[in-house]
Amino acid sequence: MDMIDLNNPKNNEIPYSHKKRMFQVCYEELSLKASIRLKYEFNALTLDTSALVHEVYMKMDKYQGEIKNKNHFLAIAAITMRRFLVDYARQKNRVKRGGHQIQLTYGDGSEQIVTTTPEGVINLNDALNGLKRINKRYSRVVEFHFFGGYKYQEIANMLGVSVETVKRDWRLAKAWLSNELK
Repeated sequence: MDMIDLNNPKNNEIPYSHKKRMFQVCYEELSLKASIRLKYEFNALTLDTSALVHEVYMKMDKYQGEIKNKNHFLAIAAITMRRFLVDYARQKNRVKRGGHQIQLTYGDGSEQIVTTTPEGVINLNDALNGLKRINKRYSRVVEFHFFGGYKYQEIANMLGVSVETVKRDWRLAKAWLSNELK
């Protein structure tokens, strides 16, 4: 199977038929992101890095849209990972009402840990849906940064904006979410 050189400008547009190859090309990066998401979760006995990446793959395999390039693929993967983790938190919350806490990290390299419960993840998801109605880009920045573990530069590349715009969006989104989650 031929690999796609993602650094070659000629391969910037990747047809839908290459979705499975894109997954193979990005597998290690997705595994790293999944590992970061799960690294700080207490008692995640039923979910490991491989399971999360494969769940993301199964959900993305159903995606019927065109995947334009690597950044677009990784953005869709981050959104899919968020949705799966929210569903996982809902399931965990049903099993253990107010049970185990979940720890997540920001993707900015600071390894700043945020400890929350499954209910907290669900509340954050609901608040993000509200933010999305107000400003979709702010919501995407939070989604990619918090749930996907992407750094500012990676998010800027995915969204086609400057790093400073991503940082500003992150600050404004955090302030808005902080107010909503009180």
